[in-house]
Amino acid sequence: MTELLHMKDCYLRDFRAKVVRTGENFVVLDRTAFYPEGGGQESDTGYLEWNGQKSVVTRAEKKGEIVHRVDKVPPLGTEVTGHLDWDQRYARMRMHTAQHLVSLMTMNLFGVTTVGNQIHGDKSRIDFHPADFSEKDLKRIEEESNRIIERGLEVKIYELPREEALEKVDRRRCDLSRLPASVQKLRIVEIDSLDFCPCAGTHVKNLKELGRIRILEKINKGKDKQRIVYTLV
Repeated sequence: MTELLHMKDCYLRDFRAKVVRTGENFVVLDRTAFYPEGGGQESDTGYLEWNGQKSVVTRAEKKGEIVHRVDKVPPLGTEVTGHLDWDQRYARMRMHTAQHLVSLMTMNLFGVTTVGNQIHGDKSRIDFHPADFSEKDLKRIEEESNRIIERGLEVKIYELPREEALEKVDRRRCDLSRLPASVQKLRIVEIDSLDFCPCAGTHVKNLKELGRIRILEKINKGKDKQRIVYTLV
């Protein structure tokens, strides 16, 4: 199994690793800081370096192991240095943390559940159900989210045993019904004492890093389901 370095340190930009498997256009490393696409968050990109050579990482995928799609395959057993596209990673860290905050605010204010999300660096979206937001509601969500950001609350990441985590999580906050039974420890992302949510994504350490949330639009996505699109300014 590839050691997932981002699970403990989201701010890690560079790392050393060994190539343990190769294919026509991919490598598997013994450890990686590249986030593999999943949970609504896009894959990191960047490059690998070894012996004066360079290979662009266009995508990381979780296929039982972490597969790095590359334009040039380093030899099996090679020690490489990985470098993330940090501007891209950090933008998504901010956006994903903002998604947690907006999801929390909509749940607290209107009792709705987050049923989907997609995290991008420039703007992101969250799907809610059951939801029928007015323009006034959107303004309130935005204002309340920014009020929390101004408090500069700490974002903590840690692990808990599955049963303990399931006892603490608000089932309106996230759907864990499809979580494989084999997963016995959950990675928790907690915003101070306000939000508690199992999540494998990348996040900032403090809400002050978000700046301000601006809601751009709402989109109807079917019966009682609405999408909120937001950005950070």
